Amino acid sequence: MTSSGGARFAFPEIACYRPAAAMRLRACLLVVSLVLPLAGCAPSIAGINARPDKYYQHRVKIVGRIARMQFLPHGTLLEVTDGEGRRLLVRSVDPVEAETGDWVRIEGIFVPEVNVEDTTLYDVLAAERIVRRRAPRFLDLM
Repeated sequence: MTSSGGARFAFPEIACYRPAAAMRLRACLLVVSLVLPLAGCAPSIAGINARPDKYYQHRVKIVGRIARMQFLPHGTLLEVTDGEGRRLLVRSVDPVEAETGDWVRIEGIFVPEVNVEDTTLYDVLAAERIVRRRAPRFLDLM
């Protein structure tokens, strides 16, 4: 209390009130800092090519563009690239409803080797599901 009768804070020297905008900014930064590392957890074509042994016999989901397709008697062989030209071979037993140049999302098991006809291919994604999708908005972040 002051002698003039007005209310007074107990510690006026350190009283600090942050504006509401600063509080919202802090909350947004906290959310972004928690969510951003999770966005990078999905394997990419570059990550799989760099350490293929890490992904052997694991289920992976990738996004890429079909660079080449080869139709085989018992399936389809695809060469899928990311935005920077890194490539990954994909084998699908089911018919593929996409064309060369289409962006696709592929889910499957990454295997160390696959026998296709009379040839052995190494580091191949055995696709279980291939779905067309739009091109990524930020190609540089893939």
